[in-house]
Amino acid sequence: MTLQRKVYQEQALGVVGEFADSSPKRVSAYVLRANGEVAPKVGCAYTFTSKDNELKIGGTGVFAGIAVGTNQYSADNFNSSLTLTDGAIAEICSMGHIFVATKTEVKPNYVAAFNPATGEIYGYESADAATTAKHTLIPNAKFVFCSADKNGTAVLELNP
Repeated sequence: MTLQRKVYQEQALGVVGEFADSSPKRVSAYVLRANGEVAPKVGCAYTFTSKDNELKIGGTGVFAGIAVGTNQYSADNFNSSLTLTDGAIAEICSMGHIFVATKTEVKPNYVAAFNPATGEIYGYESADAATTAKHTLIPNAKFVFCSADKNGTAVLELNP
């Protein structure tokens, strides 16, 4: 057995898909559907489909929210990569402060966008930058409280 050689000085910011604070929040339950080969995942963006009460990860429809509540899923529907099974029922947040994994570096007041193919969250300095990257803006959303490196965790504020 070897001796520990590194001591990390920073605590983890939070868990992706969980609420960051006790600010007002709005969640609703929906059936989550895959987008081609991309399975539903906690902490990703979802859009409405043509079927009642069903959402698709990513997509090109109207933005519905972000999947939250990592501690409520059974082992049958959930694994360590935050991936859910197609057809799982999950809570979707449309208002609140939530932890998300970002695919880009973000700073406070960056606008939020998602990849329509995967639902992964990105942050940009401006709406024009998100459009140039061919990502879909999340209406009335911005990053707050903290900065995050690429592939880091940040707090996203969703407003109705």
